[in-house]
Amino acid sequence: MEMISLYDYLGRAAGSDLGKQVATAAAKAGVKHEIREVSNTKYTGPIMLYPKSFLELYFKGGLNESTNGKQMLFG
Repeated sequence: MEMISLYDYLGRAAGSDLGKQVATAAAKAGVKHEIREVSNTKYTGPIMLYPKSFLELYFKGGLNESTNGKQMLFG
């Protein structure tokens, strides 16, 4: 199972709000995650890794997690 970060999936920093939303959805869905430590000029600390298939489902609206009814787009 390919585990990737939100940064790797989105191609940009996700931010803490979106990160919390994804983490909450993963917990509700019982999705296992991993943690990796990173250190670069922009951020140092832990990042969450999720199965790529979960992120694809989440961002295509398959989990109905958006509270405003809009599909979450990436890119």
